[in-house]
Amino acid sequence: MKIEDGLHLVLSGGAGFDLSDAFDCNVFMIAAGDTWLLFDAGAGRAPDRFAEILAGDGIDPGSVGHLFLTHGHADHSGGAAALRERFGLRTYAGAATAKMVSGGDTAGISLERAIEGGVYPADYRYRACPIDTVVETANPLQFGPVTVEMIETPGHSFDHVSYLVTTPTRRILVGGDALFCGGKVAIQDIYDCNIGAVCSTVRTLAARDFDTLLPGHLNFSLSDARRHADAAMEYVVRFACPPSIIA
Repeated sequence: MKIEDGLHLVLSGGAGFDLSDAFDCNVFMIAAGDTWLLFDAGAGRAPDRFAEILAGDGIDPGSVGHLFLTHGHADHSGGAAALRERFGLRTYAGAATAKMVSGGDTAGISLERAIEGGVYPADYRYRACPIDTVVETANPLQFGPVTVEMIETPGHSFDHVSYLVTTPTRRILVGGDALFCGGKVAIQDIYDCNIGAVCSTVRTLAARDFDTLLPGHLNFSLSDARRHADAAMEYVVRFACPPSIIA
């Protein structure tokens, strides 16, 4: 689904735009010169759907070169192995995510807990995926005219990172599950979800300059997106946690 020149939504499930498999997160693609950067990978239950959407958007699959993961939860990383194999993508993640995803650590990404809670079907199977580059906060990556800077944003999970993507026309926060429109967050009953860290991440993001918010679920925001971080901060400054999208 083309949003504008150089920005596409290529997977999105039931907690988004029903573009692909119901268990997929929002997966965005950003143009970087003659290549495309992909952010998150969906759950991997319908790998052919990605190619179908690219074809519908008129994008050459061979031009998609790089896949960044925000965290290890299956709706964000479960499709990474299939996409890497089929399209020859280079994969990127923070150190903690890289260790779990490459090792197929389903306990670390709380998959068993999520299946027990009905988040995924009982027959869901996770595939490990090699991570080619471990991204560091101190080392932004350059792809033609586009810069990708990793920001550590734990809370939803201990390994969570976000990406600040600077293009010639936008400063985009690819927020994964760290921040959502309306100043909401994502809190759930898993071992590494930490409310104190959620609030600390809100402070971190509210201090950054961005105009576009691309979250892992629900709607996205193309202008004045800092207002969503400011809305979350209204709770944090009162020693409260912002509301969760998970009810």
